[in-house]
Amino acid sequence: MRIIVNVVLILAALLAHAGTARAHFAQGTKLRTILIAPHGETLTAYVRAPLPLVFSDVVTSAQASSQALDTPFLYFEETGAGGRYRVSMEAIAANESAFRERLEHAMSWSQNGREIAARLVAMRVHARMPAGPFDDREAAEAAIAGASSGLDPVFGEAYVDFAVSLSPLDVAGPVAARSAYPPLPVPDGVTIDNHIIDARGKVPVSYTRPGQLERPAAIDASLWRTVGEFVWQGMLHIVEGLDHVFLVVCLALGIGARGRLLWIVTAFTLGHSVTLIATFLGAAPSWPWFIPAVEAAIAATVLYAAVAALLGRMDSILPIAGVGLLHGLGFSFVLGDILGRDAPNLVPALAAFNVGIEIGQLTIIAATLLAVAVVTRLSASLTPVLRAATLAGIAVVSAWWLVERSATLVA
Repeated sequence: MRIIVNVVLILAALLAHAGTARAHFAQGTKLRTILIAPHGETLTAYVRAPLPLVFSDVVTSAQASSQALDTPFLYFEETGAGGRYRVSMEAIAANESAFRERLEHAMSWSQNGREIAARLVAMRVHARMPAGPFDDREAAEAAIAGASSGLDPVFGEAYVDFAVSLSPLDVAGPVAARSAYPPLPVPDGVTIDNHIIDARGKVPVSYTRPGQLERPAAIDASLWRTVGEFVWQGMLHIVEGLDHVFLVVCLALGIGARGRLLWIVTAFTLGHSVTLIATFLGAAPSWPWFIPAVEAAIAATVLYAAVAALLGRMDSILPIAGVGLLHGLGFSFVLGDILGRDAPNLVPALAAFNVGIEIGQLTIIAATLLAVAVVTRLSASLTPVLRAATLAGIAVVSAWWLVERSATLVA
C-alpha cells in the first residue's frame, strides 16, 4: 500500500508537468532576424520579422478592450474554419508613409544608453517567411529589393523585411536593440526567437535571444557572446525538454553513483552529439512524417530506460548510445529553429550548444544522485520505494507520450 501511495503521488506530479506530446519540437516557432552592417559613416539595420510583431501594440490594445484590430492595414474575413485577419496591400500602397513610420518605430536602437534615430530606407512584405537567406548584407538587400506580395497575406503568416539607417556616435561600438512596441500576446505552442547578426567585422558574429526583446539585446561583434548564448540555449533546452530530463533521471537511478555511470553517460553523449551535428547540417530526410516519428521514438526510449532501470538492466552501453542518437535528432530540431544552417559562426554555435546540453545533463544527474543520498540518509528503507515509484511514474508518462505521439503519425 505504501508503494502504491507513493506511485500515485509521483504520477500526479509528473502528469501535472508532463506537457504536450511535442516536448521539445516547436511547430510554432517564429523567427525574427536582426542584422547590423556598415554603410559608409553610418550603419544599416536589416530586420526580417513576423508582421504581427510590427502591430503588437494594436493587437494588445484590441485584446484589452475586446474590440477589433484598429488599423486600416488589416481587415477581417470569415472563413469556413472561422475568422482571421488579412493584410491590405492596397491600404499599404495608399498610405505608405504611415506604414513606413510604423516600421521605423517597431524597434528602438541605442548606444551607451543614448537613443539612435532610425530612418527607413527599404521594405518588403511577404505572404510567409521567405526561404532565402538573410545572414549577410548582400542577402538581406536582395531579399528586400523585390516587390511585396501581390495578394493580401494572412496576417498571422505574413513577414516583413525592412532596412533602417542608423547614425551612432561610434559606428564600430556596441549597439543595443529592443522591441519598441508592447509584447505580442502569443497563443500556446508559439515561441519567438531572435537571430542577431553583427556583420561589421571580416567574420560575422551571431547569437540567438528568445522572446520579444522587451529588454535590449547587445550587438557587439563578440564571439564570446555567441558562445555564452548558445551554451545557455543548450542548458535551457535540455531542462525544458521533459523527455530528455526523464531519460537522464532514469540513467542516474538505473546505475547509481558508480563508475559505470560515467561510461553510460559518455555513450549517450557521443550518440546525441553525432546526430545533433549531422542532422543539423542536413543529413536527415525531409519527409513530413520524419519529425513526428522521431518524437514518438524518443518517447519509446524514455519508456525503455525507465523499464530497464526498474529491472536493473541499465549496464549495456550500446543501447544507450542508440538512445543518444535519437535524442540528438530532437536537439537538432530545436537548434534548427533557433540558429539556421546558413548562420555565421556555425561551428562555435554548434559546439557551444552541445556543451550547454552536457552541462544541463550533468546538473540533472548530480541533482538526482544528491536527492537519492539525502533520502538514503533520512531513511535507507524508503530509498528503494521512492526510486521504484519515480521510475514507474516516468514509465507511465512516457507510455502516454508514445501513444499520443504515435497517434499523430496515423492522423
